[in-house]
Amino acid sequence: MNSGKVFDVLVAGGGPAGSALSLLLARAGCSVAVLEQTAYGKFRVGESLPPSAVPRLMRLGVWESFLQTRPDPTYGVQSAWGTGELDSSVFLGNPFLNGWHLDRLRFDRMLSSAARDAGARIFCKTTVQTIERGPCGLWSVVSMSPRGESHFRARFLVDASGRSGTLHTRLGIGRHAIDRMIGIAAVCALPLSEPALPSLVESHALGWWYSAGLPGDQAIVIFFTDSDLCARHGLAVPATLHRLLEQSRHTRERLGDSEPTGIRVFPAATHCLGRAAGDSWLAVGDAMIGRDPLSSSGIDFALASAERALVSLHGLADGVVESLASYNTDCQSDFASYLNKRRAYYRMEQRWPDSPFWQRRHSGPVNPRFFEPRSLGSSADLCA
Repeated sequence: MNSGKVFDVLVAGGGPAGSALSLLLARAGCSVAVLEQTAYGKFRVGESLPPSAVPRLMRLGVWESFLQTRPDPTYGVQSAWGTGELDSSVFLGNPFLNGWHLDRLRFDRMLSSAARDAGARIFCKTTVQTIERGPCGLWSVVSMSPRGESHFRARFLVDASGRSGTLHTRLGIGRHAIDRMIGIAAVCALPLSEPALPSLVESHALGWWYSAGLPGDQAIVIFFTDSDLCARHGLAVPATLHRLLEQSRHTRERLGDSEPTGIRVFPAATHCLGRAAGDSWLAVGDAMIGRDPLSSSGIDFALASAERALVSLHGLADGVVESLASYNTDCQSDFASYLNKRRAYYRMEQRWPDSPFWQRRHSGPVNPRFFEPRSLGSSADLCA
């Protein structure tokens, strides 16, 4: 397909950040094309929303649609961190009182549908092949899909390709990764009588466990570690992961006799682009900054970054030439601040001083400008 249309904005990636920004831009009257690699049918990690996400969903105008995805309310987080005993925290300090466990596929489809209803053009199963700046400063993008090769042109480009995206390399931008964390995820079936499980974090010498209830009498369990440790100990092998689970206390107890199935390995490194914006482009969500999953703020951050990007684009449209530079500065500043908070939280766990996983996270202070760009690799290479 060869499109003669010039879009105002082309968004590469239809996850929460890309769909939210596309929705906001289309509602503001921009012509938007979204190129999404999937058809929203593949496994996606990120099943929790904190209470702070509620007003963002309301501002997006998708609150009622969100409730129709049938999320389960959650009222706090449990953790065994720095001690073997279980501690609980609740969301009483937040006016919305509860967060949500959600079905990520339903959630992502809901946001994409809302963007389409607002006027954005959504192209699923579409992968970006090449990108270049053409005449008059327009972006020329060649993509591939089951329909064949397609050509798009746009005045502005948004990288919303997520953690595993490589669009930044085609823009000549390095990604500064400060660790090599990966997640090893599996799903467990729960007894019908089991109530919805709150999020639980439990530390281990090689990393830490995360588990939470999912809609439909299921739970997700994820072990987070570094890719080299995964390879050294064979953690992505079902039998080894099962033994590791048996070593846990609270995670094993809550899952009972349920056996994790369908193991998937995915990237979870903390990273930041060398630049978050440039001449007629910017990055949002995990493509811009990958937060440690310990923060449980991935989707909320994606929605927040879409709002921030919209402000920057409005400024650019109003002739504020410093808008993109300010966006970049703010993103870099936020990342540096975030790293200090992350390090402080990891330092609360002191039970395994000889563990490489914990030693790496106790060192600091850190400055992302001093890290060399490293490739995070594909899923097949994560435990190599």
